[in-house]
Amino acid sequence: MKTTRNWLIAYIALYIASLYLFPLTSRILTLSLILAMLIEVPTGFFKNERARRLAALLTGVGLVVIVVYLLSSSIPMIISNISSFGNEIDRILEGERFNRLMARLPESVAVSVKDFLGSLNNVMIGFALDTARKVAASASSWLTGAVLLIIGSVYLLRNKKNFSEKIVPVVFPGCDRESLRDFLGGFNRDLQNYVFQRTIIALSVGTTIGAGAFLLGIPHPLFFAILGAITNYIPYVGVVMTGIPFLLVGNAAHGFWGVFGVIAILLVAGVIDGWVMTPMLMSKRLRMNWFIILVAVIAIGELLGIFGMIIGIPALLFIKRFWSDFVMGRSDGILE
Repeated sequence: MKTTRNWLIAYIALYIASLYLFPLTSRILTLSLILAMLIEVPTGFFKNERARRLAALLTGVGLVVIVVYLLSSSIPMIISNISSFGNEIDRILEGERFNRLMARLPESVAVSVKDFLGSLNNVMIGFALDTARKVAASASSWLTGAVLLIIGSVYLLRNKKNFSEKIVPVVFPGCDRESLRDFLGGFNRDLQNYVFQRTIIALSVGTTIGAGAFLLGIPHPLFFAILGAITNYIPYVGVVMTGIPFLLVGNAAHGFWGVFGVIAILLVAGVIDGWVMTPMLMSKRLRMNWFIILVAVIAIGELLGIFGMIIGIPALLFIKRFWSDFVMGRSDGILE
């Protein structure tokens, strides 16, 4: 038991070191593991082995198609809608009603309001252009990384049995096989449960955003539904990544009323995610306090950026399982 614990601590130390020594390789391998579990989600609905393999294959191909679709659609969408945002602010600044309102205010306040709107215009246009340039410059790298992730995930899925039967005994010499098997099996179930729950939340958020865009007559509702679902796998940050192009398109379609409509949709999606689905599924099913989840995601995100926010909850699950099995002597992953 003690030997198993020491080996796990040593490997965790090596993994943390690899995040800084080999950042790209370690991140791709980590995301491949999570993606492999995501690909496995649809296989849980089938009992036949051939049907399970076909479901995993179709899911993997579907994810590649989705990534290509999002990258090819986002760049022209952002660029084509940037000018409309600036034109809307210019129209407001030059409008007779706005000027009458400014005339009623003290001169210093009116100047401040105009300066703020002008600065907001410049900041939004500059930010959107910079984002579009970065996306365009990194599109090929992201596509290559996505393909590598899919290949790595498929490899892990195909060799999962060999890993547990042949590799684990080699890299954990002298360990208690039963305690090691219980720990790795329990952590794997925790991860699968997390990925499944996160997928349900992502689909709910994506459906809410897509339905809201359709009802308000905002173009490309399917694009925003898919984008909202995919980015929801990044806790607390995904809604911002979806919101930038969503706000631009909403403004281009309906002016500032479109912006207000988009904000309302994002607020509803945020409530469903943060106050309904996450507490109901994550906190209860994973048996972790929502505040601890929030702190863990923010803390690890502060260290490792967006990648840290993605692995924040899996890292917390590992710590929870390790503490339960090797400190408290339990095998059910419950801390009491």
